[in-house]
Amino acid sequence: MPVKLKLICLILPMLAVLAQPVLAETAERPAPSGGVLSLLPPPQTTNHSITLAGRKLDYQAKAATLSLLSGKGDVTAEIFYVAYTLEPPASGAKDQQRPITFVFNGGPGAASAYLHIGALGPRIIATGADGEFLPSPQRLIDNPDSWLDMTDLVFVDPVGTGYSREAPGQDTRDFWGVNQDAGSIGAFIRLYLAQNGRTGSPLFLAGESYGGFRAALLARTLQEDIGISPNGIVLISPALEFTLVQPDEFEPLHWALELPSLAAVRLRAEGVSGDALREKLADVEHYAMGDYLTAITSGLEQGRRLASQRVADITGLPLDLVQRNSARIPTGLFAREFARASGKVLSPYDATIGTADIAPESARIAGPDPVLDRSVPALTSAFVGYISDELHFRTDVSYRLLNGEISHNWD
Repeated sequence: MPVKLKLICLILPMLAVLAQPVLAETAERPAPSGGVLSLLPPPQTTNHSITLAGRKLDYQAKAATLSLLSGKGDVTAEIFYVAYTLEPPASGAKDQQRPITFVFNGGPGAASAYLHIGALGPRIIATGADGEFLPSPQRLIDNPDSWLDMTDLVFVDPVGTGYSREAPGQDTRDFWGVNQDAGSIGAFIRLYLAQNGRTGSPLFLAGESYGGFRAALLARTLQEDIGISPNGIVLISPALEFTLVQPDEFEPLHWALELPSLAAVRLRAEGVSGDALREKLADVEHYAMGDYLTAITSGLEQGRRLASQRVADITGLPLDLVQRNSARIPTGLFAREFARASGKVLSPYDATIGTADIAPESARIAGPDPVLDRSVPALTSAFVGYISDELHFRTDVSYRLLNGEISHNWD
């Protein structure tokens, strides 16, 4: 079962992009420029098979790094990737008509292992019945929902995540920023297509969370700055409208758009499903985008009072708590309070998963998040074992699943 990685994110018009330096192509992998780059091994290619939709598929996995070069030919970074391609026909000819999809997670600061072994790749981490991570040791299984039957897949780790690293002496600000990130990933895509004979293949981009924003921006960067036209993009829980992700009192739309999700959590806990669930959620959506928005923006006490009563009914939270928050319920507050009576707190990333409330007297959630924080050791150990044992890519470089330094220093 794919690991559920849900984020509450909405839509932002695509930002304009500054032109990035076009990085030189290279026929051969340049020699690492010392430091940590010298610890990265050469490309490793292995052969595998999987049965999807009743059809056996033979595929090739390539774990490698690709060198980004300056205009002078100096290595500026090594970007780690894993590419899955169906085995070519007996003639050895490459299938230019088969789509190729470049996949990345978000953050910024997340490696692609979340989507790689959590959702889309041919091998996936085994989880419990509700998608929760299991105790160590982690185990990988064939993924019946992999996209490999539809498209070749290239999972990409931006610089500073996974095994991707900048060259010694290279300023991380050359990569850690909105336009810098799009420029480096765009350069990677150009080089990969050229070096692997895929310049004529239908090209798709798939990104989750901030990766959705990256995919939208990359579509423009590739066309305007690099001369590559993607055939389409797939946005997976995309973070596109950042003012709605971290709202203030002047962003009432956030609270309206979030309310049906909170309602869904309560209805699921009460066992409501099927048509009854859809009907109830439709009513909440209608209220949220109508009377609720009017009430919380009117400035009238009567409107806030009526909205608080309705929101308490919808969410199952105590009326006095809803009133103290003017009928606007942050995700973290809901996750903290919804299951308080049962001694649990929920994960804001997936409210179907909870953990013991270790500080019931606290107004905020104390301790690790049962989804995000548990994902780091589980996915890291699973991925490192997989990449080493099954794909034969072995290195002493540490795999950075989440690099908080990137998001803290993002330009």
